[in-house]
Amino acid sequence: MFETARLRLTAWYLLILAVIVAVLSYALYRLLLFTQEAELHSVRRVAHHPLLHAFAHDAIILAYQIVAVDIGVLILAAAGAYLLAGRTLHPIADAMERQRRFAAAASHELRTPLTALRGNLEVGLLSRRTPDEYEDLLRDAVADTDRMGNLVKDLTLLARPEVDRTLMRLEPIDLRDAAAAAVSDVELLALDKGQTLEISLGEPLPVRGDLPRLRQVFVNLLENAIRYTPEGGEIRVGGRRDHGNAVVEVRDTGPGIAAGDLANLFEPFYQADKARSNADHVGLGLSLASWIVNAHSGRIEAMSRPGAGSVFSVCLPLSVQKSPHLQLM
Repeated sequence: MFETARLRLTAWYLLILAVIVAVLSYALYRLLLFTQEAELHSVRRVAHHPLLHAFAHDAIILAYQIVAVDIGVLILAAAGAYLLAGRTLHPIADAMERQRRFAAAASHELRTPLTALRGNLEVGLLSRRTPDEYEDLLRDAVADTDRMGNLVKDLTLLARPEVDRTLMRLEPIDLRDAAAAAVSDVELLALDKGQTLEISLGEPLPVRGDLPRLRQVFVNLLENAIRYTPEGGEIRVGGRRDHGNAVVEVRDTGPGIAAGDLANLFEPFYQADKARSNADHVGLGLSLASWIVNAHSGRIEAMSRPGAGSVFSVCLPLSVQKSPHLQLM
């Protein structure tokens, strides 16, 4: 498909160029004939124009010469048009490939809870059960539907960024509050793995933002750090100001991330450690975090190397307005 489109685009480039070359060549042909005729009928001998020496005085030979030059130009132009068409279509082909992977991954992730839900319901219909057993089946069914609902909501958010961005409520907040609230949300997860979760946010970090959304960003980053940091590891959350920006960093002592995976971390459904992927982790957390931060005119970055842990940084512009005093949670 891509190669066919590339050849068609090349053909269109060549067609347009051929028309332009044909018009210019005809104009040059008429100009040369007119100039040669004018010199032949001139009473006084005048110096020939240098351009006239490059072409024959016979009209037919002159036409052949111009056509030969045009063919050479079009051959070179064909190679250039083919390369240009490839460059033009490459971003489109890349976007289509990402869309294909996104759709395939989304359908796979939705199929998993649907299969589990159907299986539980079919098991419940095979034979009569006690009320407690039916209650357990219904709880599992509700959990599967909740998971599908959350997945659909996240997919909708990522699929319509320009529409949903306007729904954010940007208010004067302290970025430390979002980070501290996220730490409170996940501290039990870290405790279950025997991990040390430290927070040191320093001076106030006033920004304009949507507090629940930014809280979700830090929850996603912390859950990711807890998931891949081994038992007994350390996770630190720090805050600082840097050249007019509020920066919050999440550091862990996990296994680190290979350089080849860093560029793809924030793509939907991407998982650097595929061997440790599971049904509860579908690879949307970092993608959502990136979308939310970008919607706040900020940036999110990841730095890591294998065996040395990872650092995820959220950087937002400091608010120029005075923010009300907000207590850390």
